Amino acid sequence: MSTPEPKRVLCIGATGRSGLMFVESALSDGHLVTGVVRSEPSNGPNTLSSNQTIVGTGASSEVLSGQPGEPQAAPHAEVIQHPNLTVVVGDLKSEKELAALLPGHDVVVVTLGGWPEEGKPFTLHQDVARAYAPAMQASGVSRLFVCFGMGLLFPPPEQGATGVFDILRIDMFAALDVMQRHELDYTIWCPGDFPHGPRSEAYVEAIGEPPSMENVTTGMVADAMCKELRENKYSKQLVGIASK
Repeated sequence: MSTPEPKRVLCIGATGRSGLMFVESALSDGHLVTGVVRSEPSNGPNTLSSNQTIVGTGASSEVLSGQPGEPQAAPHAEVIQHPNLTVVVGDLKSEKELAALLPGHDVVVVTLGGWPEEGKPFTLHQDVARAYAPAMQASGVSRLFVCFGMGLLFPPPEQGATGVFDILRIDMFAALDVMQRHELDYTIWCPGDFPHGPRSEAYVEAIGEPPSMENVTTGMVADAMCKELRENKYSKQLVGIASK
């Protein structure tokens, strides 16, 4: 059996809990990864250390702490160093900057984290989608992997909903609309709450079916994404994921 060709992956949101786990797993599988991060070098989490080192949020459970409306940091940082990892500091909401990075890549992976504040607008996912979607379309890179949440598997909330979960879901549905309007070949994984955990194959996937809320981890989602890099079977699908 032949070994699949390695993919060149552009990961947007590479320092979050799911992003770091995906980056680590993809590098382990032999892929080449460009991590796009928004922070300048510093001593804290979510920072760039060098062009082959990424420092981010390696462990977390439940909802991450942080300022509402912003990508969030877990309590401590994890470092990844690898010769096939390139880290670029950039504006995740800049179509121009992302378009300049895209040539030569096969897949874009989006692993953003953020949590809205009740009663206030939250547009992180759609704002970033409005940058990467036209950039991908113009660059001829159509394959897109996204990690959202299981709320995308249910009907959209009513306009004007103010609950935190509904505000987050409104943002996710708006981002999905951007992907569809730009005719991207997306696969979106929709786990429930998924704390940090090691890479694992102890999960099942289901098209458009709400998964169990229990026992799904970042390692399971990362493995599912890496498997899709090999198998490419969930084109334009919302994929529920649950532990076995």
